[in-house]
Amino acid sequence: MRIALIGGKGGVGSSLVEAWRAEHELTVLDRSTVPLPGVREVVGEADDPEALTAALEGAEAVVHLAAHLPHGSEAEQLPGTAAAIGVNVGSVLLAMRLARCLGAGSFVHISSLDVFARYGESPIPAGALPDATALYGLSKRLAEQALRLSVEGPAPTAEEGPLTITSLRLAFPTTAEAWPRWVTPLREEQAEPVLHTLEDGTPISSLHPEDLAAAVLAALRRERGGAYEAIAVTAAAHSIADDSAARLLDWQPRNVLGE
Repeated sequence: MRIALIGGKGGVGSSLVEAWRAEHELTVLDRSTVPLPGVREVVGEADDPEALTAALEGAEAVVHLAAHLPHGSEAEQLPGTAAAIGVNVGSVLLAMRLARCLGAGSFVHISSLDVFARYGESPIPAGALPDATALYGLSKRLAEQALRLSVEGPAPTAEEGPLTITSLRLAFPTTAEAWPRWVTPLREEQAEPVLHTLEDGTPISSLHPEDLAAAVLAALRRERGGAYEAIAVTAAAHSIADDSAARLLDWQPRNVLGE
């Protein structure tokens, strides 16, 4: 498959490149100029239409990974609100629309279970609606809504074709070395990997990169469900009552704590 990865040199993107480059034709758009062997590289910003067009040209599938990640407390993040919305919402919508113009068939948006305000504190019940108001979770909610609204009605231009869109709500993606603990992408804010627990002390296993790559690939090939779906992807089934990954993607984690 010809796959374009937007923001493909971060933690999640690096896991996908490592898993896929031997079998798929990859193009990576990223601001980093550090060489990435085995892929076609486009250096640029996720909100640059020219760079996006260059990266998406000829792609059958697109994965949007670029994100403005939170630094510090919510109060400290406040000045970066516009920048976060620009990357986490604006660049997602731009990439999706360009993907439709350029003939891609599927689009995966890397979202987060942080769309739920209390995810990681108490189990999220079945049917719960995203309720986060903190900047990162809120921006992911807004991106999901923008994608959903975009496929509910007719495309705004004649050039934009049909597209299957999936938001994958990831829970604590990590490295193989750190699993089942979590390593934050903000390395300066965390010295050692951590094992998250619910308020009652129940551990929450992080998401192994092998399971992550399998889930994203299944989403790119998704044929079940609607034109837009938001799907929880976690190695800790007890943390959220959501069977959408198994039901729509035939995906279950192989790396589960205690097994």
